[in-house]
Amino acid sequence: MIEKGTLDVTEVEALERSPQEFARMVREEVEERDADIVMIDGISGYRLTLRGEETTMLQHMHALGRYLKNMGVTAVFVDETRNVTGEFRATMENISYLADNIVFLRHLEIHGEMRKAIGVLKKRTSDFERTIREFEITEHGIKVGEPMSNMRGILRGTPELIDRERTEYGCEGR
Repeated sequence: MIEKGTLDVTEVEALERSPQEFARMVREEVEERDADIVMIDGISGYRLTLRGEETTMLQHMHALGRYLKNMGVTAVFVDETRNVTGEFRATMENISYLADNIVFLRHLEIHGEMRKAIGVLKKRTSDFERTIREFEITEHGIKVGEPMSNMRGILRGTPELIDRERTEYGCEGR
């Protein structure tokens, strides 16, 4: 995609740019190069650009998100969590109100193996798939599996396998 000119990846050193400079760079991509999708990976790096102005982070993110939405650009904001397991939060920076859609990725330990789960937490304008599914990143792309209906506690960070026969006959916990 880079060779075809349909994708541009720009690495931005967070401590070398102000939020205004970064927003100008994004506007140039949209207005001069007709970008229709902008991904900011990650929000914690964006926070670093504020250098002590953390109280205004939401204002800057809100303004940038509104600008992109008004321009008809799909904005993807990546917000990583501080912990691989444990307490689940939609975003670490409390910006979920800005999102029309929230897709979450969660690491799991199953039988001593690190695995990943994916789900949709929010889709503002319509109904959505409510199951949590396993996913893998392979050399051929992303593979999304069947619903993980044999587990519970995934969002808590303590996934447990469910004995289907015991739960179907009301014997759970006995």
